[in-house]
Order: sequence, then C-alpha cells, then structure tokens
Amino acid sequence: MDDRYEYYRAMVEYWLTGRFSAAHDGADGLREAMRYSLLAGGKRVRPVLCLEFARVCGLDPEDALPAACGIEMLHTYSLIHDDLPCMDDDDERRGRPASHKKFGETTAVLAGDCLQAEAFAAVCEAPVGEAERFRCCRILSYAAGAAGICGGQFLDLGEDPVTAERLTATDERKTAALMAAACAMGAACAGAEEKTVERAWGFGRALGMAFQCRDDLLDGDGFCALLGAEQCQALAETYTKRALTLLNGFHDTAFLRALTTELAGRSN
Repeated sequence: MDDRYEYYRAMVEYWLTGRFSAAHDGADGLREAMRYSLLAGGKRVRPVLCLEFARVCGLDPEDALPAACGIEMLHTYSLIHDDLPCMDDDDERRGRPASHKKFGETTAVLAGDCLQAEAFAAVCEAPVGEAERFRCCRILSYAAGAAGICGGQFLDLGEDPVTAERLTATDERKTAALMAAACAMGAACAGAEEKTVERAWGFGRALGMAFQCRDDLLDGDGFCALLGAEQCQALAETYTKRALTLLNGFHDTAFLRALTTELAGRSN
C-alpha cells in the first residue's frame, strides 16, 4: 500500500508546486501565502482517495490529477479560514504559525478565498469529458457550501449545548463531506454511473466520520469528550465497518481497504 500512496502523493506535490510557482504579477505576496499553507505537507488523504477511485472505476489516475489537486486546494482554504481569530482562533497549523499569524489576517482571508476559486479552476482543467468536469464541480460545490464545510463551521461556532446529534451534523459537514467528495469525484472523473458515484460518496462519508472519531480520540475532544474514549472508539469502528462494506460494490479494492484500516487506527 505504501508504494502506491507515496506515488499518488508525489504526483499531487509535483502538480501543486508547479501550479503555484511565482508569477511576478503584482500578487506575489498573496501567492506566497497560498504556497505557505498549500505546500506545508500533510497526508494528502483526499487527493489520494480521488486518484484511487478514478483508477478503480477505470480511469488513468493522471487524468484525475487536476480534480484531485482541486480538492486539496479547497481543503487548504478551509484550514486557513478555520484558524482565523473569528473562527477557531488557532495560532499554529502543522507545527508552525498559522497563515494569519505569518502574513496577517487580511492576506490569510484572501489566500483562502483565492484557493477556493483556484480549486474549481483546476477541476475544470481535468482532461476528461465536459460532462465529467461538470459532475465534479457540482460535487465539490456541494461539499464546500452550507451542506458541507461552511455549514459545518457555522454549526461548530454555535453556542447551543453540544449533543451527539449536533456534533455528528457538524462533523458530517466539516470533515466527512469533503472526504466523500474526493471519492465521488474520482468516480465521476471516470464517468461512473450515478449509483456508483453515490456509493463512493457513502464510503467517503463513513471514512470521514471514522477519521474524525479517531482525531477526537487522539485529541481528547469532540466525541471523546462527550461520550468517553470507549464509546468514541466503538463509534469509529462502526463507521469503519460501514466504509469497508460499501467497498463491496467495487473491484480491486485492496488498497482502499488497507488505507481505511490504517486511517482508522492511526496514531497522529
């Protein structure tokens, strides 16, 4: 599994680095802020999922690469905005200053805005059919809006008492929706039938929830703080089993099964 994962990740890093090289067009400071967050490392789980679902559904992963990188741009935009003082107010991201601490709040906001726009531009450049690009843009826009990242952030900032239902609704939008979109876009890039795209979405949603539960266990917050470590672990296992079951509708899923199991049991 590791060889394929690193191959996919190298593809993504190469594409993103080339995309955001200095242009000397008067907006160099903005581009620097975008590169700072986008090229800061990370697991690149979402683009890897997109590339693998494209392959599983019969497409050369290279042809899905712009769409996969678009997902990572949108994810990075969400992290930049998530760290802002008016949102979660975090000073660090991945062991170094958050974008607004490094470049100032205004530039950080604009860097996030620009990455969101560039995400859709990238998807539109994927060397697949027009119908496939349209489907991918529709999926990504759904995951980015009120039903996805923005809605999840809004719920996360609410002052109502935290319940399991509200926490689930928040995590489904803020974490799971984009992971679901990554899987669904890979299938859509390959021209898969709608029921196959929906199954890929369901897998990504379940994996995203398992991923979030594992985060909560590692950080001691979220479901772990609300339900306790034992119930949070059980919830993570339930979502993991659901994700693995949804893979039964696809062929050649050894990589996805191994990745699902690894993510559900990761230590960082």
